[in-house]
Amino acid sequence: MEKHPDAPTWRLIGTDAEGVFCHKPCTVSGGGKSEISKSLNDAVIYGAVYVQELDEDLDRVAEIFNRDYTDRLKPGFEAEDSDPTRKPLDPRRSLGSVIRLLTPSSSNTDAYNDWLESIPPRILSQAFIIKRMYSPAWEDNWRSYFSVDIINGKPGHALKYKGRELVASYLRIGLDKKGVWHTYKVRQDFIATEKVQMEDDISASVVVSADSLPNLSPKSSNPSVKLVKNCEYRLFQRPDDAIHRGFDTQTEIDMAQPDNFIANFEPLIGEKLEAIVEDVVEFQKYTDPMRNLLLDAYEAGDQYVVSSANPRMINGEPSKNPRYLQLRHDLQQPMRTYVAEMGARLARQVPPDEALITPVNAVLTGRRNNPPEEGIRGLAIYNPIHYQELPELFMDFICSVTGKSPSTTGAGSEGALTKGPFNALRPTVDLNNALVSFIITGYSGFSSAAGYIGPELRVDHDISLLIPEIWARLDEQERDPVWLYEQGYLEKLADFEHEGRIVEQSRLGYRITERF
Repeated sequence: MEKHPDAPTWRLIGTDAEGVFCHKPCTVSGGGKSEISKSLNDAVIYGAVYVQELDEDLDRVAEIFNRDYTDRLKPGFEAEDSDPTRKPLDPRRSLGSVIRLLTPSSSNTDAYNDWLESIPPRILSQAFIIKRMYSPAWEDNWRSYFSVDIINGKPGHALKYKGRELVASYLRIGLDKKGVWHTYKVRQDFIATEKVQMEDDISASVVVSADSLPNLSPKSSNPSVKLVKNCEYRLFQRPDDAIHRGFDTQTEIDMAQPDNFIANFEPLIGEKLEAIVEDVVEFQKYTDPMRNLLLDAYEAGDQYVVSSANPRMINGEPSKNPRYLQLRHDLQQPMRTYVAEMGARLARQVPPDEALITPVNAVLTGRRNNPPEEGIRGLAIYNPIHYQELPELFMDFICSVTGKSPSTTGAGSEGALTKGPFNALRPTVDLNNALVSFIITGYSGFSSAAGYIGPELRVDHDISLLIPEIWARLDEQERDPVWLYEQGYLEKLADFEHEGRIVEQSRLGYRITERF
């Protein structure tokens, strides 16, 4: 049970003894290798539940609560609702069931989906939070518990419950071309996963027959599995999101510590530091550790210092490659790793003297997408999540299909894997090993988008932050691409003709659908 981070309520937290090991291999710079293991909580913000006009909005909510839902599903899909006569406020319907009830789906009739599309998002938000707070003792008198303040003689726009302002969770995902954040409300019962970082840039791995291992994760049943060991003590992080003060709390904590190795951050002293500290409104956006670090250096007057939000200025432009060495989280916060291991050990009944085997459950490579720029061709053709079969997956691996990331050194020469000090093997050796690994393990070739989704929406690494949130909640069948395709969650791409030429789009495999 945990206290809500921004409200006076407490809530039950669902836990699972076994985690899902998501492995991101050989992914280009900016593809989200580090971000896949970062907490989503820094991207979650809290705000009021918006009301336009209280009585009119609650009338719309009442329509939702009183509607007859027996006509929702298409013939043949009746099994998706065990009792369609249950109204949203019926105690036999959970909040999750109500969210599903009010989410468009190909299982619904077209008329029902059209009705859902006519409901403004604010009305759905109000319906969900009223369901969250509802007590059966209220019966039909639920409206009396909700209100808004009167401000300057006019009704306000923040929904209140028994006089207390209600709090909703919103997730920031990416920026548009004007630098404006795209923010989405998350479901009322969403809680971010707890992540344990297993690896970053450099790992050693081996593929082993599952039959030869003493115990295995129940999260997957691959005939052979990949075992991975982190080879790094410190991680060479590029904290892109730290440019927004107070956003990347972990980076601000790390960079405020002594004994750091920092590259491509602007050395601040004198007038440069004074301009940052004296800009009170902007300075308050930092978290306490970074704010205190800058303030101490400013008061000392003769010390250089760096800010997590100020990359080094080169020819009048901020560096796009700020870096610092971060102490590994599992060494810095060993309790998380211990809890994860003991949960799995107890669930599997593995004795203390036997090694706990934590194989990779899902291989999720990343794609760095980009719109066209001067001298750089655009490459932003991938959905947020894609699936490719062999050998098309390896066609992409071999030619290193990415637009911007390797542009300085040529296609196919990206990342530590290709640098002699880290990897003296010829590319053919790595590719052969990787291909054999995919064949004998049966891991599915899923990939996630980074940088951009399409040419318009800039996401940086946010999709990589989200991937574990999705995969941790899917069981093994739901991660199976065949099952996903049969259920309409994946669609196969087809070749098409454009300006007299055949575009072989089918090589891109499958992409997620709106149903996913």
